[in-house]
Amino acid sequence: MSTTKRGYTRWLAPVVLILIVAAIFVGYRSQSKRNSDEVFVEVKAIQANSGWGYNILTDGKIYIHQEFIPAIPGKHAFRTEADALKVGRKVISKMSLKQMPNVTVELLV
Repeated sequence: MSTTKRGYTRWLAPVVLILIVAAIFVGYRSQSKRNSDEVFVEVKAIQANSGWGYNILTDGKIYIHQEFIPAIPGKHAFRTEADALKVGRKVISKMSLKQMPNVTVELLV
C-alpha cells in the first residue's frame, strides 16, 4: 500500500505545478489582451489666434485638433479655456459611447 501512495504523490506534485503555471499564463494573457484594447483619451486646451480651442489626444497623439467652435458658421474660437475644455470633454464622452464625435449647437449649450 505504501508503494501506491508514493507513486501517486510522485506524479501529483508536477501535475499540480503545471496546472498552476498554465492558469497564471492564461490569466496574464487575457489581462494583457484586455489592456491592449484600451486607449487613453484626454482633452487639452490650446490657445488659438483669437481665443481657445482644444485637442483630443489618444495615447498621447492628437486625434482631433479643434481651433474653432464646431457647429457655428465662421471661424470663432472659444472665449475661455473652460469653454473649450467643456466641449472637448463632451466629445470624449461621445467617443466613449462609441458615437460620432460631432458637435451640434445643442451640445454647445
